[in-house]
Amino acid sequence: MNISNTQKMKKINALSVLLLAVVLLLLGQACEKMEDTYAQYLQGGEIIYPGKADSLRAFPGDQRIALQWLIVSDPKVVRTVVYWNNGTDSITVPIQKSADIDTITVILPDMEEGLYTFDVYTYDSLGNRSVGSQVIGEVYGETYHQTISNRLVRSVEWLDLPQEGDIPAFKGAQINWYGVNMQAVFMDIRYTHEDGRIVAIREEPVRVSGRPPLFRETTRLPDWQRNSAITYRTAFMPDTLAIDTFFTEYTVYAPLSREEQP
Repeated sequence: MNISNTQKMKKINALSVLLLAVVLLLLGQACEKMEDTYAQYLQGGEIIYPGKADSLRAFPGDQRIALQWLIVSDPKVVRTVVYWNNGTDSITVPIQKSADIDTITVILPDMEEGLYTFDVYTYDSLGNRSVGSQVIGEVYGETYHQTISNRLVRSVEWLDLPQEGDIPAFKGAQINWYGVNMQAVFMDIRYTHEDGRIVAIREEPVRVSGRPPLFRETTRLPDWQRNSAITYRTAFMPDTLAIDTFFTEYTVYAPLSREEQP
């Protein structure tokens, strides 16, 4: 019984050794294949990757877009290439590296309206290419223009208010507005002063900490020439990072034609 068990143990040990040898052989062959694969890329020396475009950002505009990135620490970088439309379009940006962190900005003009993916690579003087950086950006145009509209006037009233305590006297027009789209950033208003000159003012939203900016419901026009026309337009930005402002056409508001004045 003991002899039989001993013989079985010897057979098991021999089989284990054989299996281990086969596994080691296979691992050795796999390592050789991996080394051969890397060797294809290492022919002529170690791969050199220039410093990549860091902190890449896109700033949308009107039929154009701005891209911005940082060249942080690699003095060997001599140019950057930006690709879009799946690599079919590109632009090369020469780089003159300084001793500090360099901010690179490029504006791509004459772009069709739409969403784009941009891939950015840096190169050294030997043609070595960096790891890519990618950003998605949007270009606006006529389609967006068609979505914006001028703020609507609810009414215009004449005010002639005496001074009350610390509140100064006021004589002129007060425009009472309807609401406006949250993408509106300001309004340009023109009116005729009582002395005949044209006055231009810019109405901006009120900014309160912790709240989104809101436009006032009323705008006062001091010394307005009574019953004269008021013209205005509204400006919009589709994105807080946008480099362009979109304007509506000027609207002419004639109070008499709307029976706002006696």
